[in-house]
Formats: sequence, structure tokens, C-alpha cells
Amino acid sequence: MEGMTSESISVLVTFTIYLVALLAIGRLSERKHSKSYEDFVSADKSLGGVATALSAAASSESVWVMLGLSGLAYWKGMAALWAALGCLLGFAFNAVFITVQLRRDSERLKSLTISDYIEDRLGDRSKILRLVSASLITFFMVSYVVAQFTGAGQLFVGLNLPGLELGGADMRYFYGVLVGALIVGVYISFGGYAAVCWTDTLQGTLMFVVMLSLPILALVKAGGPSGVAETLEPLGLLSISGAETAGWAAAGFIIGQLGIGLGYPGMPHMLVRYITVVNDVEAKRSAWISVVWSLVVLFGSAILGIATRALYPHLAESQKLAEALVLPHFCHEHLHPIFTGVVISSVTAAIMSTADSQLMYAATSFINDFWLKLTGGTTAMVSRLVALTRLAVIVMTLIAMAVAFAEVRLIYTFVLLAWGALGAAFAPIIILSLYWKRLTRWGALASLITGPAVVLIWHNVDILQRNLYELVPAFVVSFIATVVVSLVTWESEKGNVNTGG
Repeated sequence: MEGMTSESISVLVTFTIYLVALLAIGRLSERKHSKSYEDFVSADKSLGGVATALSAAASSESVWVMLGLSGLAYWKGMAALWAALGCLLGFAFNAVFITVQLRRDSERLKSLTISDYIEDRLGDRSKILRLVSASLITFFMVSYVVAQFTGAGQLFVGLNLPGLELGGADMRYFYGVLVGALIVGVYISFGGYAAVCWTDTLQGTLMFVVMLSLPILALVKAGGPSGVAETLEPLGLLSISGAETAGWAAAGFIIGQLGIGLGYPGMPHMLVRYITVVNDVEAKRSAWISVVWSLVVLFGSAILGIATRALYPHLAESQKLAEALVLPHFCHEHLHPIFTGVVISSVTAAIMSTADSQLMYAATSFINDFWLKLTGGTTAMVSRLVALTRLAVIVMTLIAMAVAFAEVRLIYTFVLLAWGALGAAFAPIIILSLYWKRLTRWGALASLITGPAVVLIWHNVDILQRNLYELVPAFVVSFIATVVVSLVTWESEKGNVNTGG
């Protein structure tokens, strides 16, 4: 660690203080929320509106919103605003149609997780929906966590801090992944779901402040909107479809970016916040706080990337490099080291708020759905269940960290693949379960199978993947399959379905 400058030390001290605060929250949560298994994995369904909103919003957006979206905006220009709009529409849809309704229905059914809710709502005594949904959640959420740890490594690379070499080798990426993984694993193991939600509240607040202030500063430094436009126009980056797309390709790009919003009704780690909010009033409050948060953070990130392109037109030669360099480079050039440390903390917040939620939910799903419910265990075995959940968190953290060390570094693509698979699998089920009484377990199973299958096939066929984001066709096919299969099986299944009247 030789060669550390005073600037590097200031950045790292600020960052370290933030990490210590996260660990302290985790420790306090352990003392308050480890009395029962339900308490450890759901905070005893006691969350208020602010904590629900900020933790749900921060956990849904991940490092993608801080690095991936700003990198996309740097590379695509104004066209990246479609992605921000698609995400905002997803938040708004959940606020109007999902949050309060899911909270009421899950309360009626006494459901603890999304797998619980689906099984209880559809009366699936065979446990097949629980088995399939838990398998999808565990696999794709751990995959999603890999992208978050990759983002931590990219952050350390982009900051270009001196003194992070070992034996002449550049260890910045390694240290970034290691720090992100260890901190997340430790504080989740301490305090469980409550630690996740309260740290995510802090992290969501920090992300909001940074993405409210940095884009304004970037626009001022770039000469205002007119200065940005003057620089970007010759590059073709004022086009709403991107400089390199036209015709059907442009339409596919826009539809695909807007289609990101289709995943929001199907994100288990986000939906579980609606299950654990304390009452309907706080659920409604949380829904609209999330919409305001997303408006500022999503469009702030895109504007930061656009303004940074105007300031540094030749900073990155690819979208991958832009993801790693835009935010760190801007901070290094324009902020005091202490404030750079705050921004590092906000990016780490984006990483951890998603990684912790996904690890906690994947571990809960693994223990609750595979072990507890399938074996007929009892939640009275508090210490064993909590210990098993903690062990699952640690194992999944190590797996994600090991994969991240392989340097799979294109955050935007990696996140969208996992997002698409989960969204296509669960969004049709959640929407139809709340608004259509004829949904059956076989229809739900069709969604769980066809959604991820179409995502994976579409993603691996180059001509399809290049022209339209895979979630869009996967959602449509999954939704249709769910309805058709439910109609076909309704007569034999209607006695099992629990619609509440």
C-alpha cells in the first residue's frame, strides 16, 4: 500500500467511516430482530413507509443505476433517457397497481415470501411452484449479485487510486470485489432482513443526494444544456434513438429500453418489501416516495453520463469502459477527496443495497422454500433456522465473489439478463394473481418456465438480442402462456384457488 497520497487517504477514510456505519446498523439489527425466524427474515412485518420505499427503490436499481446507466448515457447520449423512462414507468406501475394490493393479499394469506404467496394464492399442495420459483430466485439472484460485486471492482479501477498494488500487480479490481462482498456478507449475517432494510434506507438516501447534486454540477461544468448540445450534436448523440440506430433498429432499441419497466412487478427482492410493510397507509406512502426517488436518481444518472461526454468526449472507447470511468473520473476531476469518498460510498450503496437484498432473499428462499416447507420443518426451531439462513448467505456470497473475480465486467448486459429472467417469470403471475381470479397453478408454472426460457433463447440469438431487449418478448409470451394454460385448467383447479371471495 505504498504510494498512498493525502487525496487517496481522504477518500478511503471517508469510505471506511461509511462501511463502519453499515456494520453498526447490522449489529443493532441483530439485537432487535433475531428473536424469531419470522423476525430475522421479515423484520416481523413492521416496516414503515420511508424504510420500505427507500429500501425497495435502492435494492431494485443496483450498481446499474450509478455506473451502468451513466455509462450507457455517455455512450448513447440522449437515447439513454428511454431506459430511465422505462424504469420510472415500472415504479409508477407498482405504485398504482401492485404495492397496496399485494400487501393486502399477502396479509390475508399470511405469506412470508413470494414463493409462499404464489403457493398460498393458487393452493398448490404439490409444492412444484415453490420448488421451481425458489430455484429461479436462487440462481438468478446470485447471478445478479455477481454483477454488483463486479461493479465494486470496476469502481476501484475507475478511481485509479495509487497504492493498491501487490507484488507489482494491479489489485484494484480484486480489492473492490473483496471489500464489497465481505461487508455485505457480514452485516446481513448479523441482522438479517431488518439490517438489509435499514442499511438500504441509508444507502437509498445517499444515492438520492448524490444523483441530485452531481448532474447539476456536471451540467454547469459543461456549459449548461446549450454547451452540452453543442458538443454532442456533431457526434450524433442528441438523437433519441442513438447515433448508430435508425428505422426498425431504432424502434427496437426504444421499445427495449422502455421494456425494462416490465420487470418491476416481478422482482422478488423488491416485492417482498410490499409484503413486510406494516399497513396499507404506509404501503401507499412508500409507493409514491419510490416514484419520486426513481425520477431523481434515474434521470440524474443519465444526465450525468451525457454531461460527462460533453466534458470528456474521448474518455472511453466502449460502453464497458464508460461504465467503469464516467462517475469516478468526474469525481476525481471536480470534487474534493472527502466528497469523492461520499460518492464512492453512494456507488457502494447501490451495490450493497441490491446485493444484500438479493443475498438475503435468495438465502431465505433457499432455507424457507427448500428446507423448511418441503421437509415439513417448524419455525419454532429458531436458532437452527437463523443459523442455516446465515450459512446460506455466506456460501452464496463466496460463490458470487468467486465468479466476480473472473472479471465478467459488462454490468449493463449482465444485470439486464438476470432482470429479464426474473421479470418474465414472476411479473405475469403477480399481476394476474391480483386482478384475475382464474389464474391456476399450472398457468403460473407456465410463466415460470416460458419466461426465463424465452429470455435465455432470445439473448443467445445474436440477431434477436441486438434488435430487442429479451424481456419484452419473454414477458408477452409468458403472459399469454399463463392465461391460456389457466383457462384450459380452470375447471379442474378452481376448487384449489384462494381468491378471498
